[in-house]
Parts: sequence; structure tokens; C-alpha cells
Amino acid sequence: MRNSLSITSLGWSVSAVLAVLYVLIMLASLLLVGSLTTGSWQAAFLGIGWRTIAGFEIGFLGVLMAGFATAAVTVSIYYAIRRKAVDHLCTPANRSWAFRLFTVCLVLPAAALVALRVLAPAFSAAGVSIQPANMGPAINTAHREAEPSFTADGRTMYFNCHSGDVCVSSLIGTWEEGNWAHPERLGAPISTEYEEVEPVINATGDKLYFTSTRPGGRLKGIPFLSPFVNVFRVANTLATARLGRIFFDGLGLPDIYVSYRVNGAWSDPQTINDAAGEPHLNTSFADHCLFFSADGTQAFWTSTRPGGFGSDDIWTSRRVDGVWTEPENLGPNINGPGSEHTSIPTPDGRSLYVTATRPEGFGGEDIYITTRNVDGTWGMLDNLGPQVNGPGDDRCPAWTPDFKIFLFDSVREGGFGGRDLWWVTFEGVMGYPLAVTSDGAATPATVH
Repeated sequence: MRNSLSITSLGWSVSAVLAVLYVLIMLASLLLVGSLTTGSWQAAFLGIGWRTIAGFEIGFLGVLMAGFATAAVTVSIYYAIRRKAVDHLCTPANRSWAFRLFTVCLVLPAAALVALRVLAPAFSAAGVSIQPANMGPAINTAHREAEPSFTADGRTMYFNCHSGDVCVSSLIGTWEEGNWAHPERLGAPISTEYEEVEPVINATGDKLYFTSTRPGGRLKGIPFLSPFVNVFRVANTLATARLGRIFFDGLGLPDIYVSYRVNGAWSDPQTINDAAGEPHLNTSFADHCLFFSADGTQAFWTSTRPGGFGSDDIWTSRRVDGVWTEPENLGPNINGPGSEHTSIPTPDGRSLYVTATRPEGFGGEDIYITTRNVDGTWGMLDNLGPQVNGPGDDRCPAWTPDFKIFLFDSVREGGFGGRDLWWVTFEGVMGYPLAVTSDGAATPATVH
């Protein structure tokens, strides 16, 4: 900077360097979270919403402010030491390279995200094919579709759609015909610019549990925070895995929420800890994938809290005399050094279907089953085999209330882009539950 130092020139230089770092960190977090949750890079681009892109751009104001604040402090100290501050604080700017670099960082990444989000559906058109087990284009798209849940009649399905939202669709005709109504996205307050996944609807359709990364407390309701929450999510996920701790009270990690349908509208979701009569499951760590036993007296969910055997572990709590017990880890027969999640109990309470990552699996995540021993402990996990599990991720099992259809989401050949919903006849699946009520009617594993 020749023989002098100015706030303007140094401000643009620092801002340019910070902008490059900002772009790298933000893009890495957005695409890492997107690809891991959707199952493909293509679906990850689709999952980047317009508010996320807007938040990404707004962040450059913070970068600029940080750059010039750093420059102002640096220049003031520098010239205070040299006793020339008054004469040199307004030196003409030398901002050619720095200003151009900052502008490139401001424009090109956002333009690329917009283009990829708009063009991603077209990229999948040539590769679309339908196999009998795929739920077809009425439900599956280039986005992520996963985690189905049904009301008592089995004809209304809530599921994860648009990569990070909750949708509902109704069956017209028979299951085999596959005639599903166009899915309706549940808007605010259920689906927001944050990730809302793993919906579980109760039998009567008026209580909905789901998992969300939305911030709470003083950050609740502030717009355009979603890309920054993704950064904290990556940081806290890494901190949990490597250090067994979290930062910023677990900002970005998921919690379990519940909402009630009142007069045809969904209520403002509450964290399950704040809802009367519900188990207190949420911590500062990641808590998600909640399911209840058929009688509603036992909860199973996934958590990264301390005291587990790996990253994601299955935990449980029981309701005794109206009070939920302290969470317990299901133990080493189910939980290992990898990831275990989405634990759905059969209606007789004897078996539990679990998604797990095991080296002996068929590839990626597989679906397993465990059976409760006479003494109440859980047995080792058994892989469901190639009828369900393939070379990609196969996860999040579910079934229709009549036990005819076994569903799961999968990344495999014949899909529509990312995670798709697939199905097989339940009777042929290992552990097919034969328990019925005293009147001979099937008892669905649902929420209370």
C-alpha cells in the first residue's frame, strides 16, 4: 500500500479475504448437509431454498462490516503508534483487486446456486424409470421423499417432501394402482425455510410430531438464518462426534416438535419438552426420529447425547403412572460405534425395526430388526436382507396400518433423483408382525 495505510484500501482487502473464506464455508455446509440428507448432490441443490440463498447474500453485509471494522482498528493502532493517524486515515483507496474479488464472491456463488436449483429437475428427466416397488412420480420427485406415516385408515400419508418439508397426500383407489393425490405441502408453521423431516401423524390425524432444525429462544422467527444454521449444524455435528460436546447450545442440531390440528389449522409447534403430557426428550444435542409403542406408553427416538455407544443411538423412555421415566440407552446389542436411528416398534412390542450402518450390510445404511428377549433386553440386530436392502442407503421403515405394505426410503437404481419411497409386501419381510387385538383387528404402531 505504497508508503501509507488507509481504512478503505485495507477494508476492501480484508473483506475480500473474508469473502472467500465465507463462500467456502457456506457452500461446503450447504452442500454437505444437503447431500447427506437428500441422498444425492442433485437433490441437495433442489433442497436449497430461496430464503437460504437470500440469507447467503445478506451475509456479505456482515463480511463487509467485519472487514472494515478490522481495517479501522488496525489502521488506527498503526498510525497511533506512528503518530500520524489524523493525516492518513482518508488516503485514497487502492481497491482494484480486492473490490473485484469481493464482487465475484458476492455474485457468482449465488448465481450458481440459483441456476443449479432451477435446472436440477431437468437433469433428472432422462434418468427417470419406474420399478414396481417405487411409489411412482405422483409421490417421488428429484427431491428427497422419505419417512411416511399414516392415519388410521391407511389412505392419508404424511411424509418428508421437497427435501426438507412435510407433505400430505391421499390414496385414491387401491394401493397397487398407486393413484395418489398431488401432495400438499404443509406450510408455516409446520414447514419453514429450515429442515422439517420425520413426520409422524397420530391415528386421528390431529397430532403431528416432526423433527426440525429451526432455532429457538431469541433467534426464533428471525428470517434468512437458515444458511448460517447449517454452518453451526456441521460444526456441532463434528464437535459431537470428535469431542463429545456442542457449542452455542447446539444451534443447528435437530429437536423434536409437536403440533395439534385445531379448527382445521395446525397450531404453532412446541418442542416436545414444553408440551403437556409428552416425554421430555430434547437436549442440546441432536434428538430426532421419534416413535411410540402401539399403546403409547413407550417412546423410542434417536440422540447423540453423551452416554451412547456411537454417533446416533436409540434411546427409550416409558410412561409409568402418567410420568415419563428418564431416558435409557437401548444398549450394545442395538447401538454400536456407527449410526442407529428410526426405531419403529411392532404392535406387539416384541420387535423393533432399526436403520443402522454396519460393515456387514449390503451398502450404506440398511434396515435391521431386533427382538426383545424374555428378560426384556433386546437381541442383536438382524439384517432384513436383499429383499429390502440394496447397495445404497435403505432407511426409515414404516408400514400401512393394515400391515399389508412395508415402506422405506432408498437411494437405488430406478429412482427419481435422491431418496425415494419404495414398498414391498409386508408379509414377506423378516419379522412380519402377526399380533392382532382380541377381536382379530390389526393394531397399528402409531402415536398416542
